[in-house]
Amino acid sequence: MTPKKILSAFLIISAFAISENSTGQEIKVRPAKTNTINNSELAPVLMDSVLYFISNRRTNLLVTYLNQEDELLYRIFRAPLKSDSTIGKATLFAPPGQPKYNAGSLTFSADGNKMIATHNKSNRNTTRKNRDRNNPLALYSAEKKGNGWYDYRRIHTDLPHGSSFAQPSLSPDGNYLFFVSDMESEDGSTDIFISEKRGDGWGIPIKLGSHINTSGKELFPFIHRSGKLYFTSNGHTGPGGYNIYYIDWQNKNARPVLMPSPINTISNDFSCYISDDEKWGYFASDRNGDDDIFRFSIPQMNCKAPKEVVDDNYCFTFFENGPFKSDTLPYIYRWDFGDGEQAAGLEADHCFPGPGNYHINLNVVDTLLNEELFSVASYNLKLEQTSQIWFEIPDTISTHQPINLNAEPRKMENLTPEPVFWWDFGDGETRFGRNIDYQYKAAGEYQLVCSTNLADGRTVCFFRNITVIDSQED
Repeated sequence: MTPKKILSAFLIISAFAISENSTGQEIKVRPAKTNTINNSELAPVLMDSVLYFISNRRTNLLVTYLNQEDELLYRIFRAPLKSDSTIGKATLFAPPGQPKYNAGSLTFSADGNKMIATHNKSNRNTTRKNRDRNNPLALYSAEKKGNGWYDYRRIHTDLPHGSSFAQPSLSPDGNYLFFVSDMESEDGSTDIFISEKRGDGWGIPIKLGSHINTSGKELFPFIHRSGKLYFTSNGHTGPGGYNIYYIDWQNKNARPVLMPSPINTISNDFSCYISDDEKWGYFASDRNGDDDIFRFSIPQMNCKAPKEVVDDNYCFTFFENGPFKSDTLPYIYRWDFGDGEQAAGLEADHCFPGPGNYHINLNVVDTLLNEELFSVASYNLKLEQTSQIWFEIPDTISTHQPINLNAEPRKMENLTPEPVFWWDFGDGETRFGRNIDYQYKAAGEYQLVCSTNLADGRTVCFFRNITVIDSQED
């Protein structure tokens, strides 16, 4: 397949298709009914029960606008979201004053009264004479008045000439604007930047750190009300060319968390919208050949009586009642623990290196001849790990101090092929992923729970308690 351009600036490379269905208690993914054949649909965002997205489908049978690669230009479409989560008929979204020829991804303020969208800086249609002329992308804001959108104005930010400024995401409080730009690139790579609200405008763009941006391409930021930044990248480790991640963007020590399968696949998966409760969302993927929009839902965990995580202890005291009590006899008792270690005496303390099968021997040894006279005891000892989701946390931690969590299923049967691990921090926040970073924002006593669904539908939950102290009181 030939590469397809997104908004004439940022590339998403096509790959081969795989099945999008999942079974049992795994994450469920299904294509949205708004997809069309041989066209691209991507960059979904939801506002007031309406799904907005961009597509290069034909909108006028008499007039055709093409980009520099002779592809149909992208336009914004909208479709109502029904109560049963199905999507109604999509129609062109073209408010008065909107730049005419090319439209890209958009974002809304929390109250739905402000919109910021991506468009080309120039309103001129591409012609054969100016095919090589660069027409970078810019962001435009508009205000909602009644049932319409008006007063389209380009957001002016200090960008180098010819650089693009695209794919916006407005924070829920309206104070921060995340976007993508190629302003610091010489090879076409893109990074995520942030600008802070300054009166009626926006401050100088600041590039997010290397824990987010890479030497590759970062695209489609989506800032969630939880504070997590979802984004697309081909520079972090993942199964496909482009994958979707999330991260606590304010924590420079945090590592991106790969969204689980089947959201991410060996194909290109990108541009997501996540619901407020993080139980479902939309994203785009080329897994079926074209860029299409998919809806996903995550199985929820029902933890009624979580079990406490057990730290397996493989240390024991061994003792035996032997016939030789006199210290004057040239005999000793020697323990052989079956792990290459030995100890002398009727009583011995020993720690095994871990789970396994060990053969224990206690022999009487003649110290003069250094010979074993006879065996007092001989038996097998089987040490096993406790069946649980094991994870480790400190007993006490300060507010805003990052902790790394790694879910390790031990001796657990009936796991799904790719289990999804849910974390409930006891402070109203949740996360999902096998390995994540987190910071508590308020002091208190919390029960941190990790859970997963088994293949038969049962939920298993394990917890540890943690004390969080105010960092100012350290």
